[in-house]
Amino acid sequence: MVIFTGEYDCKVDVKGRIMLPAAFRKKLGLESGLKVAMREVEGGILIDAPLSMAAVRERARAEMEAAGTWGSIVDAHKGWELAAGQRLGIDNG
Repeated sequence: MVIFTGEYDCKVDVKGRIMLPAAFRKKLGLESGLKVAMREVEGGILIDAPLSMAAVRERARAEMEAAGTWGSIVDAHKGWELAAGQRLGIDNG
């Protein structure tokens, strides 16, 4: 979550639009044409800005590095094969 400091006065135009200050748009990475989700919360409106794929990759890498799994190749399907083989009485180890 991004925390903003400062206060901005914004006006609603004749079409009901509110312009977000450039500082907010820049900090959130909002560009023209990008869709955002908005919902009413107690006392205001919450705007959820979507993460870019680069941000998703960066977050995933940081989490994997913290877990010590970054750079390792996970072969998860082997666990499924062994479990299924054990249930069926097949030696697939």
